[in-house]
Parts: sequence; structure tokens; C-alpha cells
Amino acid sequence: MYLALISDTHVGADQVTTLVNSLRERLTKADRILHAGDVVVPELLRALAEIAPVDAVAGNMDGEEITNGWPERGVFRFEGHRVGLIHGWGSPHDLSRRVWERFTGDDNQPEVDVIVFGHSHQPLIEERRGVLMVNPGSPTDRRWAPHRTMGWLELLPDKPPKASIIRIE
Repeated sequence: MYLALISDTHVGADQVTTLVNSLRERLTKADRILHAGDVVVPELLRALAEIAPVDAVAGNMDGEEITNGWPERGVFRFEGHRVGLIHGWGSPHDLSRRVWERFTGDDNQPEVDVIVFGHSHQPLIEERRGVLMVNPGSPTDRRWAPHRTMGWLELLPDKPPKASIIRIE
């Protein structure tokens, strides 16, 4: 199973078509799309759902229409892998530690195999105690990153998850 990873799109309704068209070629290869928050307008989620099924969480810049329909955090199961999805909050410094803590139990053991998060606009792939952590960056805003980006997650049965960052030209 192949998941397209997106976060921090921050587009208005008038920009949805342009964004989706710029990503369409990559997105059509996905079995599912995960959006890690800061969608801003629900029209984007509807447009993405025309390409592939979408799972999303609300981010700190999302209005009531998004926050009332999508959770702050989610755990999904794909091909035997547990994937945590969350936006993030606060300073980008040590963001991966904070989101990590939202997916560990009282025994400090992770409840997921992969954590997908956003918020910082900084693409990141790292492993923490056997959990793959992925921030796809932003396909629209490179404020804190050298390029606009999205992510790709490959989940195959009985294989470790593999992630990559895709630069958007």
C-alpha cells in the first residue's frame, strides 16, 4: 500500500484546484492520502478525495468546519502497520519528541509503527525506538524549508515501512 503524505497546505478555496492539479500526477499513484493538518478549507479534502480516499487530522490553523469533522489525532491500520497521524503544536524545536509522546502509553511504549505529523513545514524522516517518524513538510509554503515538499509512505505486509520526501517543483 502506498500513502501520499501531505501537511500544512494553507490554501484558500480559490487555490484548491491549482494545488491539486500540481500534485495530481503524484497523488494518482497513492492508495490513500494522509493529510496531517492545516488544511484550512474543506474544499481541499473533497478535491483530494476525488483522487484517493483521504484520512486527515485538524491542525492549529484549521477553522471550525475542519475541527468539528476531523480529530486532533488518529491511529490507522494499513497492511498490518499502525500509523499515527497528528498535526503538532508549539515551537518547531523538539516537535518530533512532543508528537512521539502523544503516541506512547504510560509504559512509554509506542502504540504505532509510524507517526506522520506536520506543523513545522520542515520535512523530516527519522527513526525513534523502532518507530518511523515522517513530517512531509508543506507543498505550498517553504517558510522554514528550502523546498516545497510532500511525503510518500510504502507499507507492505511483513516489511518495514519506508518513507521518502518528494520535492515539489
